[in-house]
Amino acid sequence: MIFLFAFSISAAAITFMLFYTWCVQLPANYLTRFFGGASANVEDETMDESLPPHIKPFIWFPLKGVLFLGETYIQAGWGAYCVLRSYEAITKAGVRPGWGYHFVAFVSCLAALGYIARKEKRKDILSIIQSCIGMGSYIVFCLSPGALSDYYPWLVAFFR
Repeated sequence: MIFLFAFSISAAAITFMLFYTWCVQLPANYLTRFFGGASANVEDETMDESLPPHIKPFIWFPLKGVLFLGETYIQAGWGAYCVLRSYEAITKAGVRPGWGYHFVAFVSCLAALGYIARKEKRKDILSIIQSCIGMGSYIVFCLSPGALSDYYPWLVAFFR
């Protein structure tokens, strides 16, 4: 049963990595290049300069905060998903401690988030903080399962 769980959570991790890389990181990197300009630590490409340079900071800084919070929520949501999947597998298997399931889910969670952090082209303090929050979310949600229903009630409802 644990081998089937390891296969399914690994497949989910690969799917999450691909989804996040293409649907979240790619648009975020585009916005960083467009609004951040030369100050962004992203590969420079030729960008359309349709906005005046003095207006860009007024749009970029609030947008940067929204991107940070959104990406952090998605990455911590991956940790919550892995915790819920391990709880579900432990319940179905009827295993009492379930450390093997938690170990497999934790490794899959960190592998996916590590890949995402490695592929991150923005190397600023905010991207480091959001990676740390995402990677620590598995342990936080294991230690306090009540936080799952506070932050991700829609995900908890999905697993009921």
